[in-house]
Amino acid sequence: MRERCARSAPGLTPLAGTAEAVPVPDASADAVVVGQAYHWFDRARAHPEIARVLKPGGVFAPIWNDRDENVSWVAEMAVIASGLAGSQGGPHAGPAEIPQWFGPVERARFQHSATHTVDSLVELVMSRSYYLVAPPERQASIVRAVRALAADHPDLDHQSTFQLPYQTWAYRTQRLPSPNRSSGSG
Repeated sequence: MRERCARSAPGLTPLAGTAEAVPVPDASADAVVVGQAYHWFDRARAHPEIARVLKPGGVFAPIWNDRDENVSWVAEMAVIASGLAGSQGGPHAGPAEIPQWFGPVERARFQHSATHTVDSLVELVMSRSYYLVAPPERQASIVRAVRALAADHPDLDHQSTFQLPYQTWAYRTQRLPSPNRSSGSG
């Protein structure tokens, strides 16, 4: 991914790192933005590291982009794909347990959609971890069921293209001033 980023954004230098070990100097970042990955963080280690790299007043902003399962066919697709009703569980809790280095957490929701065909919807489902780790029989079953949903659901009913609705949950908190920047514990 770093190589692809470097090719597509000349002048940008992607660095190898993790949320728990960001390879930049103390108080050097205006913002830390996390797209769809915050749930993977070891938060006990990541929060102080994010606080370390942010300037006072810098913004920490985790973001989630979820399919809108309030739409009936999307909810049915989620059950087909993951085998669990309500697979996304509603709004994310976000960084509610944010530690003392940060101010109050703000949350906003944005709605949007992406145009799909039956084939692109199947490709999307096939890119998800629940599909990738499933045995071949389950994978085939998921593909058949998603194609049947697109063919039979009254909201889709053989449309050549359709909209897949999403909800984006964005959180924002600011780095508070700290008397002891070097330890990340201030």
